[in-house]
Amino acid sequence: MPFPHFQGRFRLMATLLVTVVQLPPVLWLCVRTRTPLPALVALCFSWPYLRQLESPWQTTPRSGSTTLALGWWCACLVFDLLMLPAVLAIRAGAPEWATWGLAGAVALVLGGDAVLGWPRLRRRTVCIEGLEPGLEGYRIGQLSDVHCGPQVPEARVAAWVKRLNGLDLDLVTVTGDLITHGPSHVEAVARALGGLRAKDGAFVCMGNHDYFTDGEHLVRELERHGLDVLRNRGVVVERGTARLFVAGVDDTWTSRHDLGRALASRPEGAPTVLLAHDPDLFPQAQAQGVELTLSGHTHGGQLGVPGVRRWSLARFITRWTAGLYREGRSWLYVNRGAGTTGPPVRLGAPAELAVITLRRA
Repeated sequence: MPFPHFQGRFRLMATLLVTVVQLPPVLWLCVRTRTPLPALVALCFSWPYLRQLESPWQTTPRSGSTTLALGWWCACLVFDLLMLPAVLAIRAGAPEWATWGLAGAVALVLGGDAVLGWPRLRRRTVCIEGLEPGLEGYRIGQLSDVHCGPQVPEARVAAWVKRLNGLDLDLVTVTGDLITHGPSHVEAVARALGGLRAKDGAFVCMGNHDYFTDGEHLVRELERHGLDVLRNRGVVVERGTARLFVAGVDDTWTSRHDLGRALASRPEGAPTVLLAHDPDLFPQAQAQGVELTLSGHTHGGQLGVPGVRRWSLARFITRWTAGLYREGRSWLYVNRGAGTTGPPVRLGAPAELAVITLRRA
């Protein structure tokens, strides 16, 4: 449990933040309706959620009231961003009622999607020089940042697994942060991910949240359910005469990673797929000639400007925020993740499952 003074400070900061976010639309609604009713409604949405906050990583089970509160705050944030364009449009001659109505509708739709959105399937193609014909069209599935816990129960993880299994993939990967924290959902996430199926197997690397519990216990459970956990090591996958080297590094935040060990047994000439939860390892992977690095960790920021990956909270922790990057012959794909940590909200950074297809350059 956090210290009491930390709880108080965090709750105060959270209250100030949501007050600032809600103030413009609430005042606008109060003026329009000529009543304090919108302010009272906002208070009813916000106070029950705020009063039970303890830390940024809290994982209180989701309820209808918390979903409403979070959806309302996201809608308010979108409305804040739309207010200036709406005012400019009205001054340019647009009908006032239609302009404000459109802004409100967009805010409600995006606010609802922020708390209820289902992971989107992202399909990307990576071209590798010298790829052997046996690996042409090879498809790799990626699930990342599951964060199984009270906000992401086992059944939801199992649904993501079922969706990936339905794609008949060649290989499937899970790139870290399987749990949120603590031991409560270790067995649950291992059971759910143990259902992953692909022609050449399912591989996992560890993330920082995976050591917010007994990491060794988590690894044992994953392996017991048939998953291959790559901790600073790699394996060779064969497809006919073609070979693919699949490697994984351990967590960077606890300094367990060792890229040299992970690549030590790499066969000469075999293209490499590296599982590295932290995308900041990409420059090192590029220097080692790794063709494709699969990462997560950033969540795409969880909060950002829709459609602009550079404008998100992830920019505060890394330059590799989300999506596909290329440096020379090396590629990096940063998965926005399927789960969340902290508030179960994604605005402008939708949850995702990814499929990467290998092609000969």
